[in-house]
Formats: sequence, structure tokens, C-alpha cells
Amino acid sequence: MVATRLRKTFRYPADNSDDDDVPKDLDEEEQEKLIAKLRAEDTERNEEYKRIFLAVPSVSVMSYIPTLIMSSLIQAKLVSLLCITSLVATAYIMAFVTDIRPKSPNQVKPKKRSESKSGPFRRYIGYLNGTLSLLCALNSITFRDKRGVHDGFWLLCLLPIVSFALIMLARQLMLSVDVDELEDLKYEYKGA
Repeated sequence: MVATRLRKTFRYPADNSDDDDVPKDLDEEEQEKLIAKLRAEDTERNEEYKRIFLAVPSVSVMSYIPTLIMSSLIQAKLVSLLCITSLVATAYIMAFVTDIRPKSPNQVKPKKRSESKSGPFRRYIGYLNGTLSLLCALNSITFRDKRGVHDGFWLLCLLPIVSFALIMLARQLMLSVDVDELEDLKYEYKGA
């Protein structure tokens, strides 16, 4: 009998590599499990961030209550109401406005029905709140040396724009991970 012998290419063993570092091919079922696991982790992490960052504007609202009760200036009370409105809108954006992820070029555009379902309020609340928080920040200039309010009230006027910027940054970070793109990257590999 003639025996054939196959030769393997010799490779030097790497000092810091193990066999675990070699990527393994996943079949469709394993890919689905991995994507489902990553989606669940992403959803859980987003909910945790949502709860944490929702506390920022919610707690900040309480800092305007003394001005509403004790201030003698009507202008200070109106600015306090504007600041409270901005902080409530920021909390609403964090809690209830749905995440709109940017679509990749190879995905189909969403239907107009789903876009109009969100309504103009949800579509434009970010712009309106940004304008309102900027208006509150501009009012901080007028309260810098004004009598009738406490000395730090001008800093409180800056709180809505800082809170809004923090929430928008957190939302962008939450949207940066897109597990749905993994669906497009799946490959066809049939297991044995």
C-alpha cells in the first residue's frame, strides 16, 4: 500500500497567543444567538443609561422652587418657569422620544407612515428645547448683578443648557451601538 502523507505548514508558536484567539466560524444558529445576546445587552445598558440620565433634569427642577416661592422679581419667576419647562422637556426627550438611528445607505428608507406616526411634537421637541435652554442661558447675563434674587441664580439659568447638552450627548452615545447592522454582516455558513 502506498501511503500518502499530507504536510502542514510549519508555524512558530507565538508567545502570547492561545488557540482561543483564533476566530472560529459560526453557523447561522450561533450567529443568531450572538446577535440576540448583544441586542439584549445593548437594550439593558440603554435602559440603565436612560434611568441615570433621567435623574439629572428631574432633580435639577427642585433648585428653582425657592426662586418661585421667595423671589420678589416677576422676571426671576418667569425665567424659573422657563428653566423648569426646559428641564421637563429634556427629561421627556430622554424618557419618551424614540431612538432614531441613522440608516446605512444599503437599507431601505422608512415608509412615510412610520415617519408621520411620530408627529411634529416629537420631531421638533429637541430643536424647541435647545432654543428654550439657550434663551435661559442668555437670561443668566441679566441676573448676574441683579438684586431681588440670590447670588447664584445666574448659574441656575445655565443649568438647562448644560443638562440638555449632557442628555443629547448621552443619547448619541446610546445610538452609537447599532446591533441591527450585524444582521447585514451575517454570512452563510452551514454547520455539519
